[in-house]
Amino acid sequence: MSFKKLPNLELILYMAKLELAVHHDSWQAIIDEKKAKNRFVRPDFAVQVFPQMWGNTCTGFDITRDGEPTIAGQAMTEEYTTVVHERVTGFYCVFFGELICYVVSYANEAFLTDLKNHNMACRSEANKRY
Repeated sequence: MSFKKLPNLELILYMAKLELAVHHDSWQAIIDEKKAKNRFVRPDFAVQVFPQMWGNTCTGFDITRDGEPTIAGQAMTEEYTTVVHERVTGFYCVFFGELICYVVSYANEAFLTDLKNHNMACRSEANKRY
C-alpha cells in the first residue's frame, strides 16, 4: 500500500480565497450584499479531502482553462481531490493535487452527487455537467 503526500490545506484555502476574490466578481458581489445587511458576515470555508483514481496521468486536468487538450500518459493515477466550499455564497473550488481545476458557482444535483460519492468530474466534463 502506498501513501501519497497529503495536500497542503492552508495553501489550498489561500488559493481558493484568491481565486474567488480575483476571478469571480459575482462571489464578491454576494459577499458585499450580505455584509450590507449584516456587517458581521464573513466568508466561511469548509474543506473536504479524498483520494480519487484516474485512468491517466493528467488526472482532472484533461483540458486547459482555454479549452485546449492536454497530453497525458495512460496509467492508473491516484490523486487527492480537495473541495473547498464557501458556505455564505455556495461557491465550490475543486482542486486536484494542490492545483485548482475549476469553480462551481451553482452546485446542481450532479455536482452534489459526485461530491457525495467522492468522484469529481474532470475539467471538460465539469464544464458540461455542473
